[in-house]
Amino acid sequence: MLLSKVASPGLRIVLALAAVAATVPAPAVAAGTERSRQPEPWRPWTQEEWTAPAGRYCAFPLRVQVVSQDVRVRVVDRYPDGAVRREEFAGPLVVDFVDVTTGRMTRRDAGGSGAADYRPDGGWLRYTIVGPAGFGFRAGDRYPQGYYLLDGLHVITFDAAGTRRMAVAVGKQDNVCQTLAGPA
Repeated sequence: MLLSKVASPGLRIVLALAAVAATVPAPAVAAGTERSRQPEPWRPWTQEEWTAPAGRYCAFPLRVQVVSQDVRVRVVDRYPDGAVRREEFAGPLVVDFVDVTTGRMTRRDAGGSGAADYRPDGGWLRYTIVGPAGFGFRAGDRYPQGYYLLDGLHVITFDAAGTRRMAVAVGKQDNVCQTLAGPA
């Protein structure tokens, strides 16, 4: 985990506390009665391979190919109607990022952990990452366009229209698009 690589012991403590605070769900009260906040059991989760068209994240089509994985997910909190409010993800994941046009590839560890918070309608509200983990920003988002390998503590927020913003960025943000494009 990146926290062990940070030079300052004080910063490690602050990052660890921030990561824990970011993943603790807010109290949920339904119709005047407190609901159980026991997380549901972990279950396997599969990262599917995908290709983003040129222009979505990178100037070229970006392919993400899974090399190995043992990712798991669990529901931590639900809305009163049963819809998922928060999920946690964790486990090893190694992927190849590929420039489909040139075939240039870079292999990366993307097996960090994260917590996804959803709106009542199922849309994304916030994604908290203790990396490494991958995440993409598109043109029009409130962060430079690219597909990033985020290592450290990162919080991405989503407005109601789905626009993404990097609200917290502590650690590295490696734009895989730039890595694959090579030196200019």
